Formats: sequence, C-alpha cells, structure tokens
Amino acid sequence: MIQALPDSRTTWFFKFCESALAAIGLLNLLLFPLEFMPASFFEKYGQYFEYVLIGIMGMALLGSLIYVWIWHRREQAHNVYSALHHAWLQGIIRYWLALSISTYGFAKILKTQFQTSEYRLDMPLSSVDGMSLTWYYFGYSYPMAVIIALFQIGGSILLLYRRTTLLGAMILLPVMVNIVLINLFYKISAGALFNSVIYSLALVFFLLLHRKKLKIAFWDLVEHLPVISLGRRWGKNCLRILPVAVAFISLKTLIIIHPYDQNLKGTWKVEKLIRNGQVQSATAWLTDNTAWSRIYFAGYEGCAFSPNPYRFEPSESLIGSYEFDSLQNTLQVNFYTHDTLRATISNRTTEAMRLHGIQGRDTLEIQLARLRR
Repeated sequence: MIQALPDSRTTWFFKFCESALAAIGLLNLLLFPLEFMPASFFEKYGQYFEYVLIGIMGMALLGSLIYVWIWHRREQAHNVYSALHHAWLQGIIRYWLALSISTYGFAKILKTQFQTSEYRLDMPLSSVDGMSLTWYYFGYSYPMAVIIALFQIGGSILLLYRRTTLLGAMILLPVMVNIVLINLFYKISAGALFNSVIYSLALVFFLLLHRKKLKIAFWDLVEHLPVISLGRRWGKNCLRILPVAVAFISLKTLIIIHPYDQNLKGTWKVEKLIRNGQVQSATAWLTDNTAWSRIYFAGYEGCAFSPNPYRFEPSESLIGSYEFDSLQNTLQVNFYTHDTLRATISNRTTEAMRLHGIQGRDTLEIQLARLRR
C-alpha cells in the first residue's frame, strides 16, 4: 500500500482545477501543429474554431471529473502517491504556459504579430475595428513590442524551474491580465480571448499555491521605520486620503472653470457657405482652403475647419480653440494662425444651426448639419 504524504492531500476542488488546467494545456498543445497550416486552411475551416474551443473545454472538464473522482477515492483509501500526481500536473501546466506565452513573445520580436497591412492605413479611423486599431497601436513602436516580448519570454523561462515558478507567475500575470482586457474590450478574436483567460487562470493558480508566502511578503511584513505620530488615529487616516482627494478636487475644479462643451461637440457638415455675399460652389474646396466642407468642435481639444469633405488633413485646415456661450448663442474661434472668427448662432437644434460672423475682413454665413458617427 502506498502512503500519501501528509502535505499532498488536497480538496476535491483543488484537484479538479489542477487537472482541468493540465487537460486544457495538453489538448491545446495538440492543436499547436495547426499553426503551420496554410492560410487557405484557416479560410475554409476558421469558422469552426469556436466549436473546437468549446469541445476542448468540454473534454477537459469531463476528463478531469472522471480522473479526480478516481484519484480522490484512492487518496481516501491511502492507495495513491498524490504528491507525484501534483508534480506531473503542475509540470504540464508550467511547460504548456512557457511554450504558449513565449510563442507570443517571439512573434512580436520576429514581427509576425502587430503588423498592419498597408491598405488599412488608408482607411478612415472611424472605420477601423478594435483589432486593427490595437495591432496598429502596439505595432507602431517596435522597441515597445520587444519589451513586452521580453517580459513574456523571461517570465516563461522562469516557469520552467520550480524554484522560480512564483516569480515567473508574478511577472506574467499583469501582462496577461492586460491582454485579457484588450482582447475583451477591443473585440479581438474569440480564440485569443479564450487563450488569454486560460493562461491568466493558470498563473493565478500558481500564485494561490504560494498564498502563505505572498501574505507574509505583502501583508505581514512591516517596514522597520519609526512611526510618525500625528495625534489621533483619524487624523492620520485623513492624511492618507488627502492626496487622492486633492487629485480629484483639482481636476473637478478645472472642469468647472473651463466647462466641457457638449452643445457643439461633434462633426458638422457645411451645407452652405456664403463668404462676402458669394456662395461657395461644391467643388471650391479643391483649390481654396477657406471653402470649408467640415467643421469639427471637440471641447477641450479645440476645433478644426477643414475644406476636404472626405478626410481631415491638418496642413490644409484651420485649427484653434473656441468659446461658446449657450445663453447668448455667441461663438468665438481663436485660430492658431492668430486669426479670429466671431459669430452668432441662430436656428440652433441638436441636428442643425446657422452661423453669422466675421473673420478678418470677411463676412460669413454658414449653414451646418450634424454628422452622426
């Protein structure tokens, strides 16, 4: 009869979590060769990958339930060496994580991740989806991508040694949690979200294995400096709150002093522009930068008057700040070219308005309609 070590006996739930992670890791590794398949394979069968992920989860959970049921019964009968089971399962999880996460790291260094097709660079920003936006943002700086990759690769190497597993998990978990949030809120593919969540759960599992050590290091350990006495305890607690309160109050005060415009904020289409009594033609913007087609009001970020109806180009537009008095319906625009537009607004609704103003020696009348994005 094999006697189980006293410190290797664990709860049924712990065994199930450990076994499920190991099973998911093994099944995930079986799919690794698919990375070498041609693009045509993914075009043909890519739509079924979500079902594959569901199948992996189902097989892993069902297999773990059966495995743990047998294991737990044998442990209660003192007929199993549980420590060896834990060693194998945790070893599988560690090596699976190291392979998977370091693969993402090398993908960044070798530039197979965060690369943007050039045709996407000519797309309007409002038409770019979350994944394309994320890829372009992180791919904009190769050194930044390499730094992220080094954290992923370095943490993965630490996972391969039992002595440094905890350090590796602590390095990788913040990286993976950030990736989970990006995958979730920027609507990256379901497969990427699934992998990032599973990797994060596996890293949390290793942290929980060392929860007593972490409690000692981050909670029980007290700094050996003299205590600063400030009278009553409530006074010290108030002082602790002060930095956060000052940060909030300062920003709130700035907002009150400089109200954030919500009345004009948005993109407006110039439906009609009359300058000095002359109606500007629909094609005047091709040769005249003052024949505006779009006006952008952006609150704190100022405003821009653009001639091009299809895209915004700073070099051909007038950019500045503005002040709008909603009670008097007056508008003053201070362009960075030291030019000023003073106007009154009439017929203002949420969808349209008319401007009557003076810019330098020119009189202007502009009919605007709001563009919804």
